[in-house]
Amino acid sequence: MSRAETGLAPARITILPTAVADGIAAGEVVDRPAAVVKELVENAIDAGASRIQVSIEAAGQSLIEVVDDGEGMAPVDLPLAFLRHATSKIRSLDDLRTIRTLGFRGEALASIAAVARVEAVSRPRDRGEGYRVLVEGGAQIAAGPAGSPVGTRVSVSRLFFNTPARLKFLKQPATETAVIVRLGSELALAHPTVGITLGADGRRVLETAGTADRRAAFAAVYDAPTAAAMLAVDDGIVSGLISPPALHRASREHMVILLNGRRIHHRNLAFAVEQAYRGLREPDRFPLAVLDLRVDPGEVDVNVHPTKREVRFRNEGAIFGAVERACYRALRRSPIYELQSAIGGPLLELRETSPHPNPPPPAGEVIESQEARWTEGAEGRDAGSRLPPLEYIGQLLRGYLVAEAPRAVVLIDQHAAHERVLFDRIVRRLERRQPSSQMLLIPHVLDLTPGQITAFLEHEPWLQTLGFEGERFGPHTLRIRAAPADMPEGRVGRVLELLLTDLLGERTPDRRLRETAALLACHSAVRFGDAMTPESAGQLLSSLAMTEEPISCPHGRPTTLILPDHQLRRLFKRP
Repeated sequence: MSRAETGLAPARITILPTAVADGIAAGEVVDRPAAVVKELVENAIDAGASRIQVSIEAAGQSLIEVVDDGEGMAPVDLPLAFLRHATSKIRSLDDLRTIRTLGFRGEALASIAAVARVEAVSRPRDRGEGYRVLVEGGAQIAAGPAGSPVGTRVSVSRLFFNTPARLKFLKQPATETAVIVRLGSELALAHPTVGITLGADGRRVLETAGTADRRAAFAAVYDAPTAAAMLAVDDGIVSGLISPPALHRASREHMVILLNGRRIHHRNLAFAVEQAYRGLREPDRFPLAVLDLRVDPGEVDVNVHPTKREVRFRNEGAIFGAVERACYRALRRSPIYELQSAIGGPLLELRETSPHPNPPPPAGEVIESQEARWTEGAEGRDAGSRLPPLEYIGQLLRGYLVAEAPRAVVLIDQHAAHERVLFDRIVRRLERRQPSSQMLLIPHVLDLTPGQITAFLEHEPWLQTLGFEGERFGPHTLRIRAAPADMPEGRVGRVLELLLTDLLGERTPDRRLRETAALLACHSAVRFGDAMTPESAGQLLSSLAMTEEPISCPHGRPTTLILPDHQLRRLFKRP
């Protein structure tokens, strides 16, 4: 009996047609051509391929072809691979908790076939011929034996032919091609044991040798000099490459975080890498990195995102600490700045002395500054980032100090150097909760906003730890009686206003200890352009030599440039 005959209202909930359900699933996995490339290459890697060749035409909209020499698929398995939730990677929920492969959800090929025309030809090593399957819009239209080398070839054409709305959201072909190239580069860096070749419209844009040398893969993606400058990381569960502080980029795109060989996007782990560079880089510059974390699969949930790009750790704090610690230790083995002459002219530049020789720059060209060793040989390696003994000579241009070191002339930015000295001193005091303040000869009266007044009253104990002491002096006024001992009186008001504004935000200064110390150090340090007496300059050099990171100020600017004697001789044409 029908609902109309029984008087019941028609059902509002219905089961989606297969085509609609497949289209929704495809939208989760395949949002652009690069997603197709990712899924096919990862399948090839899971199949044990040693060589993978990727070809695209018209930014992947006309053709995406991936050929591998992996184990291949039998005729009985190849058609099944294009069904939803069909996979050889897992059999039970227990398998899902210990995933070791890149693919496992059983949706990639089905999702791709739902919005494209896909031809797959595969042959396992134990068969004399291959098998071919042709699927279009989710429906199989051909299948049968076919000649094929060992491995698998998957060709995807007419991408999004049945979902025109998806085509409207694609970027310009050049942009989509760039995304594919970046993805291919990340896969090559993640799997240096696999030789990956990528061609776009008949032009080869990437080729790695697959020799298991990550530095060689890095050179193929970037260039040989950049690869040679990278610092090796091998510390516990973390291995890979990171750039020295002076080698950086304008975005975070060049930081690749891998988990058991899987490229992941994890904001906190990227922040852990950046934290290792604190005090060694400028705020708007970011390092290059390829870091592979080897973690027990049982400690990670990789099934929290349709495209498998995000993961969840059982103990994220421990992983964060391991990454930051590994990068920190690698950076502390990085050498200090050395000033060398540019080839072909009197210009001076910073460049890196490396065990991998770099080609010289063109004549007269000044390249981006990089770090270099103070001296060569065992003595320089043991010295790490410590400065040698410095003898003060004088002040230049009311901003630079000139000193003599063994076999070298040294130039010091007085403001940056004083910042570093004060920063280290303030950090130690804050970590020990030992305030150091001085009474002001005349108390400062500050007119502040109601929010700043509230912040002062709420966080007064913390401000006292910094060295500030004061009291409310009216509805919108504070009277400051004491300030940090190192801070000139004329800067007290401005610094306190900045701190109170910080306190109005979500992160309070006690959670940003180093940022607070950097602010205090910057406003307390001698200014660029201030005259310095020989006594104060000599004391500054002695204090700088005792700091742990004398090569840069807390904001990442260099404090010291060194011109060795052999470079001076070359500049003056002396033997």
